[in-house]
Amino acid sequence: MTPIPFAGDGLQRAVDWGLSDGLNEDNAKIDAETRKNRINHYEDGEKRMNGMLRDTAIARGISKKELDASPGEYEDHLQPKAKEWYLSGMAQADKLTGQ
Repeated sequence: MTPIPFAGDGLQRAVDWGLSDGLNEDNAKIDAETRKNRINHYEDGEKRMNGMLRDTAIARGISKKELDASPGEYEDHLQPKAKEWYLSGMAQADKLTGQ
């Protein structure tokens, strides 16, 4: 055997090793950026959804003070109102479907 295949194999392994470190670093950066983008997308969507829910509640007559109430106040005051809206909506749906 000649030493050329062994030298070529050694050289190829060194190149592969050098490239793999760079590629692993690039992949890590892309993964971190992707995670950051997904978190930002989720948080933005959550803010928009909460804003729409808040606007809907205000349009239905709940005051900003009521919306900002503590959880105990919510359970005592707003939860029965939400139940009333639900039952009213179900009754309206029954009317629309002829039941």
